[in-house]
Amino acid sequence: MPDSPTELRVRIGGEAGFGIKAAGQMLARSFVDAGLETFDLSEYPSLIRGGHNNYLLRVSTEPVYSHVEPVDALICLNRETLDLHHHELVDGGAVIFDPADFPADDVPARLRAVPVPLTEIARGAGGKIMRNTVALGALLGIVGFPLTYLGDSLRKQFAKKAPEVAEGNVQAAQAGCDAAIVACPDFLVQLAPIEGAPRRILVDGNEALGMGALAAGIGFYAAYPMTPASSILHFMAAHEREYGVVVKHTEDEIAAMNMVVGAAFGGTRAMTASAGGGFALMVEAFGMAGASESAVVVGVLTRPGPATGLPTWTEQSDLRYVIHAAQGEFPRVVLAPGDREDAFTLTWKAFNLADQLQTPVVILGDSYLSDNRQSTPVYDLSEVTIDRGKLVAEGKVPAEALGDDGRYLRYKVTEDGVSVRALPGMKGANQLGNSYDHDEYGFGSEGEPAEVRIAQNEKRMRKMELAEKLVPPPAYFGAPPEDAEIGLLFFGTTKGPAREAARMLEREGVKTALMQVVTVFPFPTTEVAAFLGSVPKSLIVEGNFTGQLEGLVRQECLLPIDHSLHRYDGRPFTPEEIVRKVKEVL
Repeated sequence: MPDSPTELRVRIGGEAGFGIKAAGQMLARSFVDAGLETFDLSEYPSLIRGGHNNYLLRVSTEPVYSHVEPVDALICLNRETLDLHHHELVDGGAVIFDPADFPADDVPARLRAVPVPLTEIARGAGGKIMRNTVALGALLGIVGFPLTYLGDSLRKQFAKKAPEVAEGNVQAAQAGCDAAIVACPDFLVQLAPIEGAPRRILVDGNEALGMGALAAGIGFYAAYPMTPASSILHFMAAHEREYGVVVKHTEDEIAAMNMVVGAAFGGTRAMTASAGGGFALMVEAFGMAGASESAVVVGVLTRPGPATGLPTWTEQSDLRYVIHAAQGEFPRVVLAPGDREDAFTLTWKAFNLADQLQTPVVILGDSYLSDNRQSTPVYDLSEVTIDRGKLVAEGKVPAEALGDDGRYLRYKVTEDGVSVRALPGMKGANQLGNSYDHDEYGFGSEGEPAEVRIAQNEKRMRKMELAEKLVPPPAYFGAPPEDAEIGLLFFGTTKGPAREAARMLEREGVKTALMQVVTVFPFPTTEVAAFLGSVPKSLIVEGNFTGQLEGLVRQECLLPIDHSLHRYDGRPFTPEEIVRKVKEVL
């Protein structure tokens, strides 16, 4: 049974094409609409049909930060799901299945068999395709949750179809609920709506990124689809008319990166996104963004490599890659959101940083962020600010940007490394932007004295000093470092499992301090060194083999790390494995 009567963990499994993720997210939306908190995790191979898909949903009356290992109810849309996942169920957990797929005797004796004729009910309601809806109704029946919220969710899901489609699904869910109550008259756990709960939205990381970009006033988005970044393109295309954004599905990632550099040159806020493989194609034009000092935002959403790797799974192995990508040296900022609130906030801040520094800003995420949804407070738009930096969009070029000859110096050497940026077409704003190193006007500097190259190179790199003052600082959770028995250091989506692990450890009397490195480049050397110096033991948790964050700590702070925990099998960390490692260390 669940650790608390206020929580439920359910897994749905079956073949690709069964609508497993869509069904699970309808269920999640039902719980969120009722005031509960949710977190989901989808696992699927890169197949349109066939293969094993599964969806894990965690529901609670308290905030949840990640998925967890135990499962209370398993919905089997085929026999394979029972074979693969029955061991994850807690003792007394429920298995909802169609007796036409396998007999009740196949369910291990420690579990509760809940046979429901899924296919028979679905056909009676309108078609076999409704099997997943029948199963959702069955689940709600054994947890005592009112079906009205699922009914509303189904009507929203099928709002663009004939009314009888939605009503047929509602009837199927009700029939599944009734059948499950007969098969399992005792509630597995009883969940109830929370009246007056603060409104939550159910978003995945890519939707949060898209909303952050819209809040920032993005004017141009270009991308070529690549998992897990593809849904950002879908999101932006769905909202382009409403928000006045030009959205371009390009022929490849090379074109996408070149287009956003061109759009930024014209003055609009521009962004592209891809996975690591797509970013590899962008790298040359990414370097051009650095040379031309273009204010662009680039999403790099990691999946396991090398090469095609595991297209639909997750990892944190592109950290060093994005910090060093492109030929030569030039400044860039790399932000690593840890959850859907971070994804929204860091995205609109990325556009400000790109404008303030006139250099590329990378949002480094992964599939665990992109693909999975979490109940999140409604984003506070009053906190969003727009800062275009030294941009002059109308009037005439200010005197401070002119040379002794009265001509505009687009790349004028300045103390902070940032030059006045006048938009093309303004009176007196004649300028040249290309991929060559250049003088202050923008003309190629191959034939110029070496001092020209030195001055421009040093000018660009001085932006990193300014960046250190502007970028978001690390975030802290858990116990104060000076009171903790151990300090956990991490970046990106390890945030959720780490916060959940700290909460579990606190219940056992173990005080844990957490530091999330939000801006991974420029690296927050002072803050990380202070954190490591304040805790009696340190543990770095990161989803890669080589310890890329740990390497940065050693490089930048010249400090050792006591212990490390790595995962690189394509799966995200669970809180339980972090807890096990902390206990081993202590």
